[in-house]
Amino acid sequence: MDIGIIRKIKSKDGQTFEVDEKCLGNSKVLKDLINDFPEADKELPVNEVDGKCLEKVIEYLKHHETEKTKEIPKPLPSADLKPLLSEWDFNFINPLKLEEVVDLVNAANFLDIPDLVNLTSARLASEMINCPVEEAREKFGIKCDMTEEEKAEYDKYPID
Repeated sequence: MDIGIIRKIKSKDGQTFEVDEKCLGNSKVLKDLINDFPEADKELPVNEVDGKCLEKVIEYLKHHETEKTKEIPKPLPSADLKPLLSEWDFNFINPLKLEEVVDLVNAANFLDIPDLVNLTSARLASEMINCPVEEAREKFGIKCDMTEEEKAEYDKYPID
């Protein structure tokens, strides 16, 4: 594999990563940063993403530099992502904790990497399929903001 121009990317917590510029092409934001800082010795500042998460983003971008991602059906037909994803994508996303997936979806959204947004969103959605509302709230740290009257009205129409 040809090695192109090596760029340094700096996370919000000061971690620096050296990456072949070619693999950054799936991120609109990183491509724009390359245009803004064309000199190869300039660090590309990614001030919204911490080093741990940026490392995962780079891992994803390196892998998908040449391999197109598999289309993920919407809505998901089941909570089982394994048959819906490539083996690599499944092994990349499945072991992550929910907090890590949330950080990764936010980073992918910020860096404008649509395929990674889709992958991380599918993982989050898979956690909600067939999940009772209260369990989902607990799992994702979502506080119920309905009044008692609104809850009573909601409970009149149970979901099967």
